Amino acid sequence: MKKSIYFVLMLLVSMAMAGCMKENCGCEPKTDPPVLFQYEYYNYAWGFRHFGFMIDGEGRVNGFRQPKNWTAPDSMGMISRSDLEYNLYQCDTVYTRIDRSKLNQHYSKVEDIRSGKIIDYGMVMADAGTGELSAWYWNRKAGKYENVFLMSNGDIYRVNSHPDVKEMVEYLKEIGKKTNNFYWYDGK
Repeated sequence: MKKSIYFVLMLLVSMAMAGCMKENCGCEPKTDPPVLFQYEYYNYAWGFRHFGFMIDGEGRVNGFRQPKNWTAPDSMGMISRSDLEYNLYQCDTVYTRIDRSKLNQHYSKVEDIRSGKIIDYGMVMADAGTGELSAWYWNRKAGKYENVFLMSNGDIYRVNSHPDVKEMVEYLKEIGKKTNNFYWYDGK
């Protein structure tokens, strides 16, 4: 009896290790991410407001206002491709299209930015709501898209400390200013 249990355990361990060595498990997305960057604004004071924009791989800046069934990432900041596409589908406006080479130049830094430490300055304002800039990165290990935090301000002020974040945030703020779906507090 003990030998058969031992044999089964060894067989399972061997199968698990062989599965981990597989180069492509078939879970990698075959196309570009549906969303590269995102801006979201939330405000719960005096009624709920939720708006923002999503920048897709084609360089379209897609706006949303009060989406009905928005899918938030899980507690680890992860979301499935289908849920991310569903959120993109809820966008009702295309504000502009931006240069893809410049967009790709910034997006190519997202993998490194994931390592930045998040500095939390706490609550800065009250009842202003919070605007947050982030990027979406394919997390191969999780098999989902990972929300890569860049910066938030308004009620809650937090910053990713990676050195490339400041330039990326300035780039995204300029895009945001071309929409009517952008709130960003630039005060000190």
